[in-house]
Amino acid sequence: MKPRQLLTEYLILPISDIVNRQSVYRWLQFLKRSALWNDEQMRDFQNERFRILIHHAATHVPYYRDWFRQNGATPNDFRNIDDLSKLPIVSKSIIRHEGVDRFVADNITQRLTAHSSGSTGEPFEYYITREAYSLNTAAKLRTWYDADYRLGDRYVKLSSSPRESHIKRLQDKLTNGIVIPFHSLDDQTLASILDLFEQTKPSIIRTHPNAIYYLARYREEHPGKYTYTPRHIMTTSATLPAPFRTTIERAFGCDVIDAYSCEGTPNTAESPLHDGYHVSREYGILEVLDSDGKPIQHGVGRSVGTDLWNMAMPFIRYDTQDLLMLDDHGSISRIVGRKCELLSSSNGKRFTGQVIDDYFSYQTQHSVDAFQVVRKKDGSVLIRLIVNDRFNEGIRQSVADYWSSELDTPVEVQTVEHIPLMHNNKYLTIIDE
Repeated sequence: MKPRQLLTEYLILPISDIVNRQSVYRWLQFLKRSALWNDEQMRDFQNERFRILIHHAATHVPYYRDWFRQNGATPNDFRNIDDLSKLPIVSKSIIRHEGVDRFVADNITQRLTAHSSGSTGEPFEYYITREAYSLNTAAKLRTWYDADYRLGDRYVKLSSSPRESHIKRLQDKLTNGIVIPFHSLDDQTLASILDLFEQTKPSIIRTHPNAIYYLARYREEHPGKYTYTPRHIMTTSATLPAPFRTTIERAFGCDVIDAYSCEGTPNTAESPLHDGYHVSREYGILEVLDSDGKPIQHGVGRSVGTDLWNMAMPFIRYDTQDLLMLDDHGSISRIVGRKCELLSSSNGKRFTGQVIDDYFSYQTQHSVDAFQVVRKKDGSVLIRLIVNDRFNEGIRQSVADYWSSELDTPVEVQTVEHIPLMHNNKYLTIIDE
């Protein structure tokens, strides 16, 4: 390893853990060792974590405490991960209906607030322990290590949200990372981001598929102007369509490594050999089930995750509303259910679903439970909202005014009781008629 890599991994990362009260360094070293385990060792580890999780949930989480009592079950009835099928499948809508507090452990006060990616059009906040966050972060780093990245190598993250924490900004500087926030993917923004790539020469670029796809298109439209080639491009948070991958790899001259994760699931990512998606089994369990809740061996099924580490708000058999495809060997070969959506305006701005989700998560006083944006044939926009009792006419007008200005078109905001699911088990958050 190079001096900067050694310094970052073995000095800066441990210090960062102390400052942030995390344990990413320790878990990264653990995951380097566990990568060499055989199936029996991995299963023994999962079974041990599973028993700890079930005892904790049955004792300290109101929803599961009641479930065990109502069903005459005890934690001792759950000895290994084969017993998962005895437990109920839960979903975002069930958690909302029951109340988030019913899924929060009553004995853990030290926790972080996290936010889902919003690919379902349902902004969602949840709680996670620092230990769980640290292990899942280390699992993502292991994916990068498999692609020849090392801490200390320069990387760029494109994000719809700017870094607001002073500690995070310092951490980025010490680890040689650059976060580039974007709001709209207009041509001026695309050009400035590509200029930054040329100046900073990152080893890794991490972003949503939509953003890097439009950067690739803009780069090809200006041949000879942009020449820098990163080692890899990492995509996350939305489905990577095959035509997107082809365009990105052609334009940037490197391969794309796609990753998949959400609340309640282990980090899952393509290997650099592109032989399927590999699940971080040390962190959690990913079931792929049919419509009747039975496991499938191949084909398309729904993704149901069990987080073996998040004791603050245990996600046990959590229906992610994503669809996964298994190959003939039972390995994940493709992410089917998430949508790579974009809302374009007549003034040249382009907004990803993540940007829109961030708006409804942070700018509407937690009054919106789900959203759908429809661009109609006449160019006007209809925004459908499922709201709660925090919503009021002032928020409605604020939403209409903001998006009318951003999209340069009339915007109607409509509150509804229900947004129908698509065939892929998701809301379509952006519809362009």
